[in-house]
Amino acid sequence: MILKMLVKNTVKRRFFLFLIAVFILSALYLKLIVFAPQAASESTVIERGDLSQELTLSGEIDAEDEAVLQFQTGGKLAFAGVKEGDWVQEGQIIASLDKEKLEAALRQDQADFIAAKAEHEEYYDGRTGDSESYDEKIARTALDAKQNKAYDDVRIAEENLKNATLYSPIEGLVVKNSLPLVGTNIYLPSQAQVEIVSPNTIFFSVNADQTEVVSLKEGQSVEINLDSYPSEKVNGTIKSISFTPNTDETGTVYKVKIQLKTLDNSNYKYRLGMTGDATFITETKHNSLYLPLKYVKTDNNGSYVFTGSDKKKAYIKTGLETDSYIEILKGLNEGDKVYD
Repeated sequence: MILKMLVKNTVKRRFFLFLIAVFILSALYLKLIVFAPQAASESTVIERGDLSQELTLSGEIDAEDEAVLQFQTGGKLAFAGVKEGDWVQEGQIIASLDKEKLEAALRQDQADFIAAKAEHEEYYDGRTGDSESYDEKIARTALDAKQNKAYDDVRIAEENLKNATLYSPIEGLVVKNSLPLVGTNIYLPSQAQVEIVSPNTIFFSVNADQTEVVSLKEGQSVEINLDSYPSEKVNGTIKSISFTPNTDETGTVYKVKIQLKTLDNSNYKYRLGMTGDATFITETKHNSLYLPLKYVKTDNNGSYVFTGSDKKKAYIKTGLETDSYIEILKGLNEGDKVYD
């Protein structure tokens, strides 16, 4: 009997504690949810000022004056006059091949040409009339061909001798030198190259697709931010926009060259391949009404904002849009307050 009463009292106590817990949780819910103060709506006022639409394109530094030199034929390297990092002048000798065999080949071709020319003249000197038999015509044609070939061989030998010496076509810095040791035979000319760049002719290159390039024009001002110098702004102007699209790009994109203004690159601060972003101002509106973009909503009837303390929907006409702001053409006045 006593055990039954204890069990009964324990059950009642647990049920009572459960009711208290439910009451406390309900009170907290009412306090935090139902009676909690509502967050104030964000608001702003319509302002008047200048708006600019910007286009940002990524690119890298390139150079206008850049030359990759290599021999046109193989041979033994006789002279190598530069190393990577050297400054060279326009017309300076960079390297040359052994010319002994080339000069001998030229002398032989010149002798062959003289002999062919003599045979050719001998044929005509021995003729007394204008008539020509079939066999004589064949002989004359063969002599003409022989002389012409000998002449072409001389021209080729002269060109080979000329190309045995590499000259720098520009003034600039040697940025690559893969020439072998002097006395080494060069079998593949492409494996023995010297690359020269003029640091004073660098420009910033970007690619603009067909929807972007229509808003750009030569002479347009540009602001460049290089990844290597994030706190520094470099000013420039568009020097040229390609008429034909790049062939090695996905999609239709055009190369835009940006000339850097008042740039001293004598210490090679700006180097080829440095990447960054170029920002173009594509359109500017002066003395326009505008507000932050986030306050403008849209539905099937157009663009609208919430006005007044009752947040009444007001339809508006918009204009120029930037990353953060939008122009108001109709429906609002300067100083009007709108809500998010």
